[in-house]
Amino acid sequence: MELQKLIREIHWLEWQLRAFEDKYGVLSADFYQAFQSGELSEFDDTDLPQFYDFLEWSSLYKVSLHREQRYRELLQRQSMVEQLRHIAVPA
Repeated sequence: MELQKLIREIHWLEWQLRAFEDKYGVLSADFYQAFQSGELSEFDDTDLPQFYDFLEWSSLYKVSLHREQRYRELLQRQSMVEQLRHIAVPA
């Protein structure tokens, strides 16, 4: 996966995550930690409106963590200068 595509995906994921952060007033990292630790188990009822939001939010956050890790791995293989030179458009 190329860096530009990863960056676009990361930005899209951030946009999606911000919507949940705005809706629930909690940053995604804090939500995810609570979700993973079982602290939010009272919302494990499919009749609750938060249930599906929380599933989607946790999934999006997990994907964003993987995409950011992949970005860092690719950037380590290709220097910043190489990446910028590759993308730079002549004036």
